[in-house]
Parts: sequence; structure tokens; C-alpha cells
Amino acid sequence: MNTTNQQPRVMNFFQNHPITTFLIINFTWTWLFWLAAIPFQSQNNLLVLALVIIGGFGPALAGIITLGLKGQKRKNGSSKRIVAFIFATLLIFGVLAIRYFVGNIPNYDILAENLSLNFLILAAVVLASLVGGWVISSAYAKNTNIKNRMSSIVPWKKIDKWVIIGLFFYPALILISWLLASLFGMEIEYPSLWGTPILETLPIYLLTFVTVGLTQGGMEEPGWRGFLQPELQKRFSPLVAALIVSVFWSLWHLPLYLNGTYAGDLVSGMISGWIFRILLSIFLAWFYNRSNGNLFLMIFLHTCFNVMVNFLPTSDLWLTFLWLVIVVFVVFKDKMYRKEKFRETFFTSEI
Repeated sequence: MNTTNQQPRVMNFFQNHPITTFLIINFTWTWLFWLAAIPFQSQNNLLVLALVIIGGFGPALAGIITLGLKGQKRKNGSSKRIVAFIFATLLIFGVLAIRYFVGNIPNYDILAENLSLNFLILAAVVLASLVGGWVISSAYAKNTNIKNRMSSIVPWKKIDKWVIIGLFFYPALILISWLLASLFGMEIEYPSLWGTPILETLPIYLLTFVTVGLTQGGMEEPGWRGFLQPELQKRFSPLVAALIVSVFWSLWHLPLYLNGTYAGDLVSGMISGWIFRILLSIFLAWFYNRSNGNLFLMIFLHTCFNVMVNFLPTSDLWLTFLWLVIVVFVVFKDKMYRKEKFRETFFTSEI
């Protein structure tokens, strides 16, 4: 068997099929760690959470690696990237350490019943920090394909209308749903921390927001929107691309029902999760395109979706209705159903 001929064939396949390559790397990495957490869920310790955090970087890792396979190879490293890698790694480790020392927050966020540390848990936390640091440092990659897509992970851009919209969109949507439910006398869901003094709630909110943004939901965005959405838009309309993303995005979460991270029935949870992610995927695709591919804002928005409902009262019925109205509006306003010539977004001149 001629292995030297097979290696170029494999590389050619990866380079010529970027979407398939992304999905293979993404699902392999994520599901490897998330399925590996299943045997440990009965121990009620922090290892499951650490493995879930590591696996959550799958989309970002897959996007960066796939872009790297298509670009020019440079052996010389970037000093900026090395500094960014060290800083981001220490930042993530520090945030996780602070979250650990805060411990379980009754009626809000229970990390694990057993909070004791061991070598395996510490090793997993270090690995999660290193992987997260590598993802963030890709903003300074030498490879232009990676840099063009990932540079906006670092919030270098000047404040514009999209920054303002990103900051206030989801809190405003939740508050409007609350107002409408109050006006019509409908059921309102109040978070467990509602009524707690603001000086007690604010530190918890800030810590939760930073933790989720750096190590959980927010760090999915360099993959789903930073890579898969624009790659699909080379073949399909933004709307069709977003619908395809929603399918893989939802399927990707499946092991979380198996390792105990998500409660509830697997089938109903996957179906309801997919329906909601259809709306989110369309909106995020629209926002990604309208903000000129600003990944920092995508990370911020994704984090808002994960965190805000835990701090503000809302009505699920009205919130879903508002999502439908907004998604239909942006689809028709920007004609997202039309396929346009794809244009790569460039950020390198600003860094």
C-alpha cells in the first residue's frame, strides 16, 4: 500500500470539501468528550462539566482547522498570537477558577454535588483553557483565511449601530414579552433570583455572562456563524444556509441529553430545541451578514440567549411570538431567500 499517495488524497479531500471536513472535525471532537462524560455522571462531580466545556469548543476548532487546511502554510508564528494565546488561556482559567470558588448557587446554578478536585478534573480544566485560548488567539493567525474570518473575535471595531443593537436587543425582547404578558394578564415566568437585591445579583450575572461567553455557548459562534454559515452561503441563499445550520446545530447537542447535562426527554427536547434554533439561526445569520461578520457580537448575542432568561421575567408564549415576527421581518426585509454572490469579509487591515 502506497501511503504517500493516500496522504495527498486525504488532504485534497479535506481541502475540496470544507463543509464535510468541518462537520467531521466538529462532531468528532465534541461527541468524543460529551459521550466520554456519560460514565462519570453518577459520580456527581465536576468532571462532567469540564468535559462538556472542552467538547463545546468543537465548532470553533473545526472552523479554524478547516480554514487552515485551505490556506497557505507558514512556519513562522505570530508574536501577537502567542501573546493573545497566553493571555486568553490565563483569562479563561481565571474565570473558571473564580466560578469554582463561588461554588454552587442555590436555586440557580449547581455545578455539582461533589465540588472536590482531583488530578483528572484539573487536567480537563487546563485543557479547556488551552483550547479556548487557542481559539481566541486565531484572531491573530498568520494564515489569511483564518485571520479574515476570525479576527473579529477580538472586539477591535469602533462602536456602531450593530454594537448598540447587539447590546440591547435580547434584554429588550424579554422585557417586551414581560410587558405584553402583564398587559394581557398571562402567565409570567420569574427567575429564581428575581427579588434578590441588585448588588447580590449583579456579580452573579457578570460572572455567569463572562463564563458562558468564554467557555460555553458563546464560543460556538466562530464555528456555526464564523465558518459554516458563510461557507453554505457560497452555494445557497442566507435563509437556506441558516436552516441547514440549524439542523446540524441541533443534532450537535444530542449527547448532552445522554450525559445528564440536559434534563428531560431526548426526543421532545431535540425537537423543541431544533424549532427554537431555527429562529435563532435565521436571526443570527441575518445579524452576521448585516454586521459585516462581526464574531464578537455573535458571541455576545449567543451568550445573551443563554443567560438573560435566568435573570429577567418573561413569557415563553410572547417571546416566541416576538421571535417569529422579527425573523419573518428580517427575512423579507433583506430578501434572505435570494442567493447572492458570496463576498468574504476582511478585517485584517484593522488589526
